[in-house]
Amino acid sequence: MVGTATAQGAGGWPAFSLDFSAYTGTGTLSWQRTQRVFEAMAHLQEERARIVGALERRQRVAARIVGRGPKGINQALVRTASTWRTLESIRHSGTVGQLRTSLPNNAILLDAGLRMTSVWNHSGLDPDARLVLAGEDPSVYLFGFAPLQMKIIDGTSVLLDGPTVCGSPTVIDVRDAGCLTAARAYWDAVLATTYPCDAETAALTELTPRQRRIVTLMLTSSTDEEIAHRLDVSVRTVRADIATVLELLDAPTRFAAGVRLRERLGMPAAQ
Repeated sequence: MVGTATAQGAGGWPAFSLDFSAYTGTGTLSWQRTQRVFEAMAHLQEERARIVGALERRQRVAARIVGRGPKGINQALVRTASTWRTLESIRHSGTVGQLRTSLPNNAILLDAGLRMTSVWNHSGLDPDARLVLAGEDPSVYLFGFAPLQMKIIDGTSVLLDGPTVCGSPTVIDVRDAGCLTAARAYWDAVLATTYPCDAETAALTELTPRQRRIVTLMLTSSTDEEIAHRLDVSVRTVRADIATVLELLDAPTRFAAGVRLRERLGMPAAQ
């Protein structure tokens, strides 16, 4: 089955729009796998509600609020991210603007030794955001069916949405064993639906995998030096690949290459 479908979540959760269009290369995203994600998500939400309730009642629980409001949450994560050894991240949505901030920050952490797997909910991203992710390391960035956001840190804690405090959203760092078990089950269920983000440009069969990454990085206004650093190749190699890409796409400039790329992938023109 290819296209979209609407499904009722387990445990009475609201219906989600399931986007199966990205799974044409392997057949279908089976209902059994999506159902497993729904069930694991419902259990994790139950555990999260238990933890949040305990925090609101000021009961002892292995969890704490680590940030309040978007700015406070970001500052808290920046302060602690350099101490992480492993990160298993699930993002249910994102924009190009957010990616232009988060991807370079992630690259710094990866260069410093962080072992990360980042899963993005395919149907929660617009085509431009998916194209940006297609230029990232396919061993790190994956698309999948991932309707609930979370981060597992070093296998010992999980970051989840916390209670609303004075009208502001919060994030909680949870080390409770039951919640961690539920988070791991949800991660495993989501991981079974994933595939590398670079599959988004697989239709460009005349380009090598590295050239496909280069052309998508070009669209984010990355310099030749930045692209070379991201791909761990020389600037000379990048410039040679760019020349080949422009020729194969019959594009005289980088801007024209972006237009050709969108045409080839059936994407709307950039606004």
